Amino acid sequence: MRPPRPFLRPLLVWILGALALALAVLLCFVLAPFLGGPGAFWAVAPRYIRGTAAAFGVRRRLEGWDSLPEDLRSGARPAVFIGNHTSQFDPPLLISTLPSRPVFVAKRELARVPFLGWVIWLADFIFIDRAQRESALRSLADAAVRIRGGQSLAAFPEGTRSRTGELLPFKKGVFALAFEAGVPVVPLAIHGGREILPRGTWRVRPGTYRMTVGAPLESAAFPDAEALRVAAEAALRGMLEKGEGLRFS
Repeated sequence: MRPPRPFLRPLLVWILGALALALAVLLCFVLAPFLGGPGAFWAVAPRYIRGTAAAFGVRRRLEGWDSLPEDLRSGARPAVFIGNHTSQFDPPLLISTLPSRPVFVAKRELARVPFLGWVIWLADFIFIDRAQRESALRSLADAAVRIRGGQSLAAFPEGTRSRTGELLPFKKGVFALAFEAGVPVVPLAIHGGREILPRGTWRVRPGTYRMTVGAPLESAAFPDAEALRVAAEAALRGMLEKGEGLRFS
């Protein structure tokens, strides 16, 4: 039986982390005129996230990155990175861990969160308004232009966090983008997120986030976006099943 979730340590880190976030966002805006918005974001955000994760007692581990083709690792060829989504920590820990700098696809509601929404806007991430079809289509069109221009994307195709840890059915949008742009889809299996910070709590349990990179799925090898979606979901599901039962102290 696992011990109860800690209370005091995460409470203090959330409070101090919020103050540090305000300072980090301010620094991003100070640097933006010199580095550009995305440049300022990538200069500050990963360092802030790593420091906050360490304060929570969260360790990060990336496996399989060196097995990717060199052009994907270096960003010379764009890709769509997809991961399972069980924790609020999934996006920031990917930002702070992936050696590449993909643009993330985020839900529109995050734009209204003070400080966090401002810095996501500064980073030029892509907001999707799932309640407004026309707005969502415009955002996807913007994403398509970015991919064709050589920009990699990262997304959580389940569309929301899983409460049980089971992989939810994938939505088609990002796979349509990958297929139309002719870029590969790279699955990322995230283990440990639900144990550290599941949906419905703020009490972070120290532990290890293990992010495993899977083999790229070349979109040109599939007849359409739906076939690519099905294959990507099966690939990620298989990666997660291989990691079932693993626990990290």
